[in-house]
Amino acid sequence: MIDGAQLLDAIYEIVQDKKIDKEIILEGIREGFQKAYEKFFDPEAIVRVDIDQNTGQIKVFKELTVVQKIEDEWLEIGLNTAKEQYGEEVSIGDNVYEPVEFTLDFSKLAVMQVGQIIKQKIREGEKNKIYQEFLSKNHEIVGGFVKDITETSYLVDVDGSIIPIWNKKMIPGENFDIDDRICFYIEEVSRDNKHSQIQASRIHPEFLTRLMETEVPEISEGIVEVKSVSREPGHRAKIAVFSHEEGVDPIGSCVGAAGSRIKNITKELNGEKIDVVLWNEDPKTFVMNSLAPVKVISIDINEENNECFIVVPNEQLSLAIGKRGMAARLVANLVNMKINIFSLENAKEKEIEIKWNGNIDENELNNPDFLNKVNKRREKTANNFNKENNFVKQEEKIEEIVFVEEDKSIDEIQASIAAFESLSEDESQFEFEESIDSDDDYDSYYQD
Repeated sequence: MIDGAQLLDAIYEIVQDKKIDKEIILEGIREGFQKAYEKFFDPEAIVRVDIDQNTGQIKVFKELTVVQKIEDEWLEIGLNTAKEQYGEEVSIGDNVYEPVEFTLDFSKLAVMQVGQIIKQKIREGEKNKIYQEFLSKNHEIVGGFVKDITETSYLVDVDGSIIPIWNKKMIPGENFDIDDRICFYIEEVSRDNKHSQIQASRIHPEFLTRLMETEVPEISEGIVEVKSVSREPGHRAKIAVFSHEEGVDPIGSCVGAAGSRIKNITKELNGEKIDVVLWNEDPKTFVMNSLAPVKVISIDINEENNECFIVVPNEQLSLAIGKRGMAARLVANLVNMKINIFSLENAKEKEIEIKWNGNIDENELNNPDFLNKVNKRREKTANNFNKENNFVKQEEKIEEIVFVEEDKSIDEIQASIAAFESLSEDESQFEFEESIDSDDDYDSYYQD
């Protein structure tokens, strides 16, 4: 039979190690003996299991109903026999409890049943513990230490609970080692999930929002509000902000002195560059703010279809699209609107009305200063591109780059935009024809 002292030691160890309530373990033991009796003796029997919590001794009793004439000896006991064993006060219809003898076979079956149920109780207890512990942290950032690394996930220890972050929820290109500290955003907390109760992510847009709250006091205090976020994890993000207090610059608050605040967040996001955009309740203004540094010649919004038609200078079309459509995708997600971008030349070919209602007029567009500024940035980009790739002759490569851009037809670029609009977020295998404008070109607009 089970050793009482060993049983108490085992219960204590489980309670301490798994942080499971002692009563849950005791209930598991009772349930195990009940199921063992039902399997070994009688499935219809009613069984009571008593556990002495001081000695660990276990006693099992089967419930019998007192009757005048026995019809089922497994469930009933005669009145005379009941009086002899349980006292003269027993009467017909009463229930009495007869001790169950612990045979070797029954004991083995009971131990097996108890083991299975205890494991189940532990799993249920751990799930409930995690659910209760993390429910208040749902949609927040938590931190922990990398406990283990598998082929599919990082296992993170958060105050004794192991939370997996699946590889697909990690920022591309980032790597952590065991014992490294890591923080993540909790997308969802569920009571029952066979894979993971905690849906953890470092690529969710709200992860950036919460990081901004921790780094920018004006956001945590409610002075500055984050209106929307768009991310290409590990590459670039756009975040739209608005100030509720006159005199407080929302963009300056987020960027910080010499970019200190935004740099801290970029470092946490594995180098992800962040553009802070001024939100505006007027959709057209908001779209134009989101497209910066690209200038807008004409903008038309179809509210019924939640669709926007934009015309930009010929020289800035590829910049508006970005590498593999990244810039356009970021803007579309930020403003939560389908966008269609045309160059001025392409818009005229398609007989699209040019409204000149954007943030650049015809005189500014044709001003040599504007064209020189665009060409200067393009030349700077070409120089950076050459340096990074160790080209032998810088001048020859610049000519080649310019040739490639001029050779690319407006129709090809527009076709890429059309394909982008029909692409869902999950269809990441599709790539735009790569624009010659790089992230360096994009960044240079913010550095002046």
